[in-house]
Amino acid sequence: MKAWQRFARTVSSVTAIFFVGATGMLGAQQQAPLQRGQTPGPRFLVPILRSAEAGLGKEAGEMVRERMGDQFMLRTLWIIPKSDIENTLVASGYSQTEALNANDLKALAQLLRAEEYMDATVTKVASGYQADAYHLLVRGDGMVQPLPRLTGEKLNDIAKAAASEIEKSRKQLAGSASCMLNWRQNKFDEAAKDIERSLKDYPNSVFARVCALEIANTKKASPDSIIKLSEDILKIHPQNRRALTLVADAYNAAKMEDKYITTLTTLLAADPTNTRLQETVVNALGAAGKPEIAKPIIDEAVKQNPGDPSLIRLQWTVYRAMKDWRGAAQIGEELVKTDTAFADTTFWQRQIAAYVADSNTAKAFESASRAVAKFPQNTELLMTQGQLARQAGQGPVALEAFNKVIAIDPKHPGVNLQIAQIYSEQDKTEEMLSALRAAVAAGDDAKIAGGMALTKGNALFKAFSQGSKSQADGDAALRVLAAADSISPSETAKFLMGATEVTISQTILTQDAAPNKNCDALKKAQVYLGNAQIHVPAGGRAFPDQAKQLMDGLGQLNAYAEQLGKAICK
Repeated sequence: MKAWQRFARTVSSVTAIFFVGATGMLGAQQQAPLQRGQTPGPRFLVPILRSAEAGLGKEAGEMVRERMGDQFMLRTLWIIPKSDIENTLVASGYSQTEALNANDLKALAQLLRAEEYMDATVTKVASGYQADAYHLLVRGDGMVQPLPRLTGEKLNDIAKAAASEIEKSRKQLAGSASCMLNWRQNKFDEAAKDIERSLKDYPNSVFARVCALEIANTKKASPDSIIKLSEDILKIHPQNRRALTLVADAYNAAKMEDKYITTLTTLLAADPTNTRLQETVVNALGAAGKPEIAKPIIDEAVKQNPGDPSLIRLQWTVYRAMKDWRGAAQIGEELVKTDTAFADTTFWQRQIAAYVADSNTAKAFESASRAVAKFPQNTELLMTQGQLARQAGQGPVALEAFNKVIAIDPKHPGVNLQIAQIYSEQDKTEEMLSALRAAVAAGDDAKIAGGMALTKGNALFKAFSQGSKSQADGDAALRVLAAADSISPSETAKFLMGATEVTISQTILTQDAAPNKNCDALKKAQVYLGNAQIHVPAGGRAFPDQAKQLMDGLGQLNAYAEQLGKAICK
């Protein structure tokens, strides 16, 4: 039994190690092999690039991604794989063949946990190809570095040039990152040295210049200083939103009205479909006094002309632009009374969003239900209703909404995953697994579905191995882990299956076979041990140290079971 006690401690230590490290390991991807002790570098996103020619942007993006993957070692820069990008696009409802707008691209980078990314417009010209490309940082306003125009006879020449120019641009990162840190800590002298260093490493650095601008803004520098620093940035990047925003205020303070209005126009023209940017511009105008003028004027106009739908629509737009979500929602309710035709699906999505922004989830759900009543075949509204119901803990209502989506569109993206999530929260594992299999059959990403099953199996394994240790709970965890591996094979699932089987065999041997001298129980434990000897090595590449400990313990456990068999199985 001493050997068994040593093994039990081994299993416990492996379990503890696994739960400390598993979260980071589950999403690991390989660009190139890492040596022991090495860690991957910053994550870099190369998306579908922009192009007026169908398919060219996607092809160019893939070539740049492959080129950068060859050029950069994983420990230097982690180029996010194509599969991760496409899976995230599908899960988010975006096209896998078309470029995203600037805001959606940044959101994609954030979803993929990228620290840097690129954007470019690729054009086919008489001499071959050319591209206007940018190196961007996810964090920080205005962190957009235009690269020299890329040209080449072949598309691969563009990819090669892009990788080269990004490598040059990255030379500014150390200095500019240190500058931004020192700026936030009010260490302005150290930041000045960082700016000098960054400009020496990359003379055309926008990142360093933006840091200088932020410092000047923090120190409340004169409008002339802000104007000079901003214009230096705008010479390199004319659409730099941070520089445009700050210089607009400086122009206004300096009474340079023409440049002030021109700058605001340029700021909005840089991304006319960006509602958040529109709000930023409106807020900037508000700082100049114009929204304060507009709001009472429109309020008075509505008061003097009650029931005028055109004025109420304008009032609704103004309140939304000013982020007065509570007021916008109230006006929206009045608007649909006076102009029922205005209450289309777009209105309802915006009305729901206003209530959500005002943290009024009850009214958001009520609005979603009203919208669904008017547009019962609109799957997006049904999905919104279901999601709000799930967030409110109304699982049955959410399931009803999602099942209606399935009745309309059996392959609607993500609906079965939503259903699976509800069942998971309700601890209905069999129903959850059924929904996950339906999700994959409907075209949802198998990795996402398998990952959801794996997360549930991981939780069940933890509850079993660190809690009850009952065979029934272990078998329940094992079923979910096996399902996860069947949906999307993974080394993590196999390793957890092996660890579960080891612990189940421990339970049987110590709680039944040995104390009761039960030969049948012993043979059952040996079946689990045999399966563990298959599954643990299969997951060993993902968790080599833990797998080694488990395999060492399995040897001890098998020897103990064999000795016990000689004693009780006659």
